[in-house]
Formats: sequence, C-alpha cells, structure tokens
Amino acid sequence: MLGFACICKSLNDNGCFKTTTIKYLSKLDKSSQIKKLRSIAVDNLYNTSKILEWCAENGIFLYRMSSDLIPLATYYEDWHWWEDADILKQCDNIKTASQNKGIRISMHPDQFCVLNSEKSNVVENSIKILQYHNRLSCLTGNKLLVLHVGSSAGGKKTAMERFSANFKMLDTDIKTKLALENDDKVFTALDVLGLCETLGIPMVLDLHHYRCRNEGEDLSALRARIIKTWQKKKPKLHLSSGRAYDTDRSHADYITPEDYKMATDFAGNDFDIMLECKEKDLALLRLVK
Repeated sequence: MLGFACICKSLNDNGCFKTTTIKYLSKLDKSSQIKKLRSIAVDNLYNTSKILEWCAENGIFLYRMSSDLIPLATYYEDWHWWEDADILKQCDNIKTASQNKGIRISMHPDQFCVLNSEKSNVVENSIKILQYHNRLSCLTGNKLLVLHVGSSAGGKKTAMERFSANFKMLDTDIKTKLALENDDKVFTALDVLGLCETLGIPMVLDLHHYRCRNEGEDLSALRARIIKTWQKKKPKLHLSSGRAYDTDRSHADYITPEDYKMATDFAGNDFDIMLECKEKDLALLRLVK
C-alpha cells in the first residue's frame, strides 16, 4: 500500500493548510486571536477530511495528517480547542472518513519535538507537543505518532538512554502510539531498532535515511526484527529519493524507479510504503502510472 504526507496538490486550495504567527496575533485582542485560531483550525480539519475523500476515490489508503492542523496549540494553553463544537465536528468527520474508507492515518511531530534533549525546557515542551498530538489523535482516530530519537548530545549511547528515561514519563496513551524512525545524521536503523525492541514500540524504517546514514548493516538481516516490533499491526516504511544524488539528504520531487524497486524488493507484501516527496500525491500518482 502506498501513501503520501500532508498536502494534496491535486485538490488545490482544499489540499493545503493555513497557519499564523504569534507576531501577527499579537496585533489583535485576545478574543480576535482565538477567533482567528479556531477559524484556521476548522478550515485545516475540513481540508483533511476532503483529502481523505480524495484518497478513497483514487485508491489511496495510507495518509499522514499534518502536525499543524491546530495552529499554535501548545502556545495558547488557555485555548481549549478540543472543547470547541465546530472543531469536534470536523475531527469526527476525519475519524469517520478514515474508518469507513479504510484509510490508515498517522502523524509525525515536527523537529521541535526532541524528547531526549539535555535541556529540561525542551523536554517539557516536547511532552506538550506529544500531548497535543495525542489529544488530536484521540479525536480523529489516529493511532500512530512517528518520532525521531532526537539529540545526540553526549554520544549515541547516552542520548538513547535519555530517550528511554524520558519515554517513561509519558502518558500510557502516548506510549502506545509512538514509533521511532532512523534518521539521516546520527541514529542508524540498527540503533533505532535496538531502542524500539527495548521500549516495546514499533520501528519505522526510512530507506533514504538508511542510505544517507548507516554503518554497513544489512537491512535484509533486520527485516524480521523490524516486523516483530509491530506485533500484529502492518509495518510501515518511508521512501524518498535524494534531490541531486543518492545520499543527498534533501528530498527530490519524485521517486526514482531504482529507489522504488529497492523499497518493493524489501517490503514485499509485508510493509506499507509512505512516500516523502516534495510533489506529494502527484509523485504517488506518477509512480502508480
């Protein structure tokens, strides 16, 4: 099964998302700030449900929701967006669409979520980010939050120990949704797999990150162990191509045939494949064609 992330370019305005800034909102009174925020949130959630409808119509049953559907959710802590009737209605529409149409949804907290940071304020904010994602996930029916290990300060071993320690501070509901992904700078597929096995959570294999950062490990030898971390759920892997060359960390607009063959040879029928291309759904449609 193939999927794509966030923006749906085929839908034009209904396939993208809006945001705002603290600087802009500071020019408004508090009531107008909240009005602006909830307007953006409702539009973003509505567009997400439209994307899910488009996915079903086009035979796509794997989709990653944007992490920015509720703008500045962790900043405006006195804004109880999860109690807003219009927001709840749109969240329920997403949940109904994904369940009725059989679309697997997920979310990927952004780079500001660094659970293993050495800085206590960063860890505290990262937990708030995860709490936001978890609250939205509960309302929309999402059951998967994909995260990177994060900081490498103090060396990989110490950094992974910090992640394990901070992981224990999370609510059980968040723990059951988390999966870890190998990155393209520090933490290899083997590093992350070992950590996932220790914590009892799934591992998402990113093939492009593996190509950019590995220590010679043979992926085929890790395949069965990766599948096992998912228990009875279907595993997922990420696929993108380097923009200028194979190990270019920047993502290309589309997937090369060579990279797609690499992914399908590894995945077989056991993995779903999430495309991480700049051209989003257009890259998926071209690949299928």
